[in-house]
Amino acid sequence: MNGLIKKYLPYAIAIFAVFLLVPLIFIRSGPLGNLWPVAFYFILLSTAVITSAIYCAKHGIDFLFTLMAPIAFLFTMIYSGGFSVTNLILLFVYLVAGIFGQFLGDLAFGDERRKKEKQEKQEQEKLMLRAKRRDERERLRMEREAREETHTEAERYDYDDEPLDEKPGRQSIDDDDFDYDKYMADIDRMLEEDNRSSF
Repeated sequence: MNGLIKKYLPYAIAIFAVFLLVPLIFIRSGPLGNLWPVAFYFILLSTAVITSAIYCAKHGIDFLFTLMAPIAFLFTMIYSGGFSVTNLILLFVYLVAGIFGQFLGDLAFGDERRKKEKQEKQEQEKLMLRAKRRDERERLRMEREAREETHTEAERYDYDDEPLDEKPGRQSIDDDDFDYDKYMADIDRMLEEDNRSSF
């Protein structure tokens, strides 16, 4: 919505300024009253066509914009005869003038605008492709670093350095703290007790 207001605002100011101020100069009761058709049939009509064509040349065809001149003329009708038949016809004429201005602007400047839009789209696609390639390179770099770290961890323990007569994870007999003499003495004692109890 804010983008639409920003697009319309400069043209709306120009249209409303012309449609509200010019009829005051050519008001029928004033010194230029005899020239009022110049204001309504030439100045206001030209304003509707030119602003619509300029808008279309920059932003493309937008039929909502064509309602701006008729809306501005509604305020002009307050002091230019009200809702008379002539003013209602002029209201429709300004709407048609805005539509004509849209097609005129597209016909005159449409190719240039479309070429510019195409270039902007190509630039955006290039930026997207560049960003995608950068992300892919970063992903590959991170995967390579992860593989190198895994390989380094595996190399920290070298199985070739172990003695051949021992297997990893098993204690050698020399390092065993178990007291075999005491174990054998306990077994002998238990056997003697069983023999005595049997007699």
